[in-house]
Amino acid sequence: MAEYDKESPVKYLTLALIILLSGCATSLEKEPDTNAIAKTKLITVKKEYTPQLWSHHKLLKESPALCAAKGVSILNSLGFKSVVKNGNYVYGNFSNNRAAIKCVTVNNQTFVYTAVAGADVKLVEKLRNEISWKL
Repeated sequence: MAEYDKESPVKYLTLALIILLSGCATSLEKEPDTNAIAKTKLITVKKEYTPQLWSHHKLLKESPALCAAKGVSILNSLGFKSVVKNGNYVYGNFSNNRAAIKCVTVNNQTFVYTAVAGADVKLVEKLRNEISWKL
């Protein structure tokens, strides 16, 4: 009876496994399509309205930090969205309107500048007035 070589099938299985695994190790990244041509399209945006800009300023007897904190509170109370405070600068959005409140120290007082911009002149004026009255 011939002796059976146990190592021979193990060698072949090991070799097949190495070949199989080395095929899986290749990169699966998608090659860029060399036939694709990048096209740039110029889009002209037409103005739907001429923006209105209303502003106001005054001197306050409080710190710029307190002025900015009040600005955040005022914009939130009026229903502004995305209200952001960056240092002593506050801004927010109300529908298609944008408001900004800037508080700076001038001669030991706080100078506050308020601006509101948007399409509807009546709404812009009203928002500016509400902000300035609450300051």
